[in-house]
Amino acid sequence: MSESRRLVGKNKELYGPLDGYGIAEVVQARYEGDPPRTAQGFDESDVDTTVQIGSQAARLTGRFDVAAVTDALVKRGWRTDSKTDEGVLLREGEAQVGVSASVRTSTSGKNSGIAPLTAPGRSVADDPAYQAAVRCLGEDTYHATFYGKDPAGRLPGLTLFAIGARAGDDGTSRERLCAVTQSAEGARGVAEALKAKTAPGERFAGAGVAVGSGTAPVVTMEWANSAASGLRPGAQNQTAELPRLLMPSS
Repeated sequence: MSESRRLVGKNKELYGPLDGYGIAEVVQARYEGDPPRTAQGFDESDVDTTVQIGSQAARLTGRFDVAAVTDALVKRGWRTDSKTDEGVLLREGEAQVGVSASVRTSTSGKNSGIAPLTAPGRSVADDPAYQAAVRCLGEDTYHATFYGKDPAGRLPGLTLFAIGARAGDDGTSRERLCAVTQSAEGARGVAEALKAKTAPGERFAGAGVAVGSGTAPVVTMEWANSAASGLRPGAQNQTAELPRLLMPSS
């Protein structure tokens, strides 16, 4: 989050798509014309990390004023559902928000479960496929989107993939796609599909595609971001060109 703030402040034209910092409530408040702290009881300065899970759940960590968040939501029609040692759970219809001094969670929809405030015993971070994607993205990645496991909606032999943005020491920004596959054959198919997008005249012309080794090769594709080309950090979620390529039946 601190790196995203620094980059947005440094080059708003290139990094502008990140200025919501992955916080749906901040974007919503701006759209409605209210300061986020007034509308939601917190703003982006209170948040250290943001994780969005699909379109129905999110987990923020940072420093939260539980009373301020509770009061702001109650004014918007939410009700306090329960209070525990961890914090407060609020509801509005099927949507839930949980808030403690260090965590704010939210879920929406009847199938999205409860918004837990405590860390889960296990998570996707324990999955070897996700670990491989994280290693591929690199430690200096400041923004990433993971497209998780769904065999029915992926190219044959593709387990999962992620797209992450990195900033170089020279101030340039690059984006990297990392696709974890199930076999060398699956990796070749994914690489061929991606290479078709790098041909002259294509949006990703000149991008590099490489295939790793091992029994579950990782296919990488990397390109430079620029405001002129539209390949800005976060822009892939707006066009979905590469996700649609790798998830043709989703």
